[in-house]
Amino acid sequence: MNICWSIFLLGVTTAIESHYYATSTREVASLLQMEDELIGYMRQYAMELQHKVNTMRTFQKEWMTRRALGPADPAPYVANPLISFPLMRRMYTDVPKLLELAREEVKQGPFQQFIDYDLSSISDVELETAATGMMRFQGVYGMDESEMANGKLHGKQYNSRMSAADCLAVATHLENVEKGKLACKWFKVALDQYEEKFDPVNRLLQTGRSQIYEKFGLTLLAMHDLPASQAAFRESIEWASKDDNTELAKHLKDNLAHMFVHVDNCRGKNLLPSKSYLRCRYLRDGSPFLRLAPVKLEQLNFEPFVGLFHDAISPAEQEDLLHLTDSRLEHTRKESSSVEAKVDTNASDHVRRMHQRIEDITGFEMEESEPLTVFNYGIGGQELIHLDCEQPEEFIGYYPKEYRSASVMFYLSDVQMGGYASFPDLGFGFKPRRGSALVWHNTDNSGNCDTRSLQATCPVLLGNQWVAKKWISGSGQWRRKSCRK
Repeated sequence: MNICWSIFLLGVTTAIESHYYATSTREVASLLQMEDELIGYMRQYAMELQHKVNTMRTFQKEWMTRRALGPADPAPYVANPLISFPLMRRMYTDVPKLLELAREEVKQGPFQQFIDYDLSSISDVELETAATGMMRFQGVYGMDESEMANGKLHGKQYNSRMSAADCLAVATHLENVEKGKLACKWFKVALDQYEEKFDPVNRLLQTGRSQIYEKFGLTLLAMHDLPASQAAFRESIEWASKDDNTELAKHLKDNLAHMFVHVDNCRGKNLLPSKSYLRCRYLRDGSPFLRLAPVKLEQLNFEPFVGLFHDAISPAEQEDLLHLTDSRLEHTRKESSSVEAKVDTNASDHVRRMHQRIEDITGFEMEESEPLTVFNYGIGGQELIHLDCEQPEEFIGYYPKEYRSASVMFYLSDVQMGGYASFPDLGFGFKPRRGSALVWHNTDNSGNCDTRSLQATCPVLLGNQWVAKKWISGSGQWRRKSCRK
């Protein structure tokens, strides 16, 4: 095992002073002495606090069982990385959380030495170095992670075993160093190693099945394995106790469900809704202009409102917008796959008429709305699933200018392939045509952000997509213009 331990430490370059435990067999052995002291303190502490006795005695039993496996001389015992790494992880991860439990409602007494135990010398660098050594050991000898976790090293079986928490720590380390594929294997081993009898301890340490599945799902999500990620988040929710926080898992599971619908929308699998109360009609109400020149409205959804206005922008207006923004297009958002430029309301007669038309067809006033913005999506360009509205955490007034109650999207070009408009929560998508205007409401009649208005633009496969977008916002937005004006 001395040779194996040398391989384990091979290549460690960080200064010994910063993490000497992980780079010295002798110093790792001193952790066993620390653990022995903590076992004694914990026994006394458990006797003083009966309402915590079950959890504390579970820790005690587990630790003493591990310690009983070792010889009197600790140095050769900790030369086994299956002993030294779990020991390092317990001292860095488990003990601080145990002490946090012990400090609850604690008064001065004979167990004060236990709760004041100094662990400041064991840093995160120590744990990272130990985990790196474990992975180097596995890589050099080509060992299977499941066999390692069950005590088999390079063909020889040892009387040692890694816990689910140990395996989870290895998987988390691998995820942090962007080795997701190997991390997934260790997440699976962590689940295999899980023991029900230690469930109270694992819940305290946040290493229960629910937490393992959640971290597993996050790793799969980073690897773009969306179906497996959603399945992991679903398992996380199912295994959670009433005290576990599952908000993140629920949020990501729901978002992935929207992503699957969005993908089908982009592939043309979800056709436009055909409902009896939805129809294509000429819009004549709202302004004198519409009574003289009604526009064709194809209503796609009732609540929230989604409507497609055909022939809403003339070829001359389209060309004018492209001309006004041709030399000013730029990337303004990180990780954006489009370029954009804003167009002032008074930039030209065409633009002024477009703004008036937006008021006419939507019924909203736009005094405080944001400028019209022209976007260009090239090959692969897309708009990810998003909400145009944002619900404030605290009440800040009735419909302030930060609200985006409605959105208007003018389509300035046709795309040969791709570029569909997608509404994942509503379950449909469609290929827009040049000259049309898509209008949807982002807030409900109470002014709250309507999460059903999730919207996206599918990647452009072939062609060049130009759109002009207008967000309708401002304190006067919900004062609908009278139909008799």
